[in-house]
Amino acid sequence: MVLGAGGTGGHVFPALALAIEMRDLGIDVLWAGRESRLESQVAAENGFAFQALASAGFYGKNIFGKTRAAWLLCRGLVQAISLLRRVKPSGVAATGGFATAALLAATEFAGTPYFLLEQNCVPGRVTSFFAPKARETFLAFPSANSLPGISSVSGNPLRRELARGARSDDGKTVLFIGGSLGARALNLAALDAAAALSNLSFVILTGRRDYDFVRSRVRSSNCELVEFTSHPEELYRKATIAVSRAGGVVLSELVAFGVPAILIPFPYATDRHQDANAEYLASVGAAEVLDQSRLSGLTSLVRTLMDDDSRRRQMEAAARSIAKPDAASTIARRIQECLAA
Repeated sequence: MVLGAGGTGGHVFPALALAIEMRDLGIDVLWAGRESRLESQVAAENGFAFQALASAGFYGKNIFGKTRAAWLLCRGLVQAISLLRRVKPSGVAATGGFATAALLAATEFAGTPYFLLEQNCVPGRVTSFFAPKARETFLAFPSANSLPGISSVSGNPLRRELARGARSDDGKTVLFIGGSLGARALNLAALDAAAALSNLSFVILTGRRDYDFVRSRVRSSNCELVEFTSHPEELYRKATIAVSRAGGVVLSELVAFGVPAILIPFPYATDRHQDANAEYLASVGAAEVLDQSRLSGLTSLVRTLMDDDSRRRQMEAAARSIAKPDAASTIARRIQECLAA
């Protein structure tokens, strides 16, 4: 089995969870992605063979960036065709995004069965393009758009440490999650809220880019800053509520732990997919949604939610009701069954 995954952690870490499950089922996994990037590091750290394929993002680039991306796509396509001829895999699974486009094109050309994983309510453009001929597309959440082909809502594959979350919070801890790089607007809003709500404890996952910037602006003693963590489950366990962006993977992790959330979608996310993710959690009662343009109201919203134990319990129950902690195992076994048929 060839596993195509690269780009952000939102593509890479679900792939890792799935790869581990497939390996445990006795399926040999070769990981294909970009050279010397997150995916190659994660594959090496977890003992998976890795094949580098050239790629670069296309959307949102200027003419020079798009030209380079097109050239790399062609180069990656040649590499992917060579890989498939050499390995002759029984199937290919891909988590979407530009890093998998060349592999999927080569796979479709070769007639090799392939499977797609989609992390968000709005399917990505690569997923949408290749979905019609996929053996199955595994969705993290119900799709906000009609998706051609065979699909099922299976959940996001999560590492086992994250799949079945139990919390032991103290009733006064607010976790801010800006992502691995950081979200400056959220980080600054976290400092404002911490200064105004001195009776609460704030854990701020600043991201590596913003850590020093945020540290220099802390003005209250109730802040714990975390630059980056590879074990977010430790933060989720002690969180009474979370304030977060609305990427598909972090939302899957939050609902697995039943953390009531205030979601602030990144307003420039492709096809506004974070808005759709946030609206889905809000529709089931697991989250409140706040537009980034209204961050001045965040402190009040945090105070209101932290003062309402009943509301938080309802949100926790709603979150757990949509969690799919067995997603990685479910998808791995479904792929195995499809290939054996």
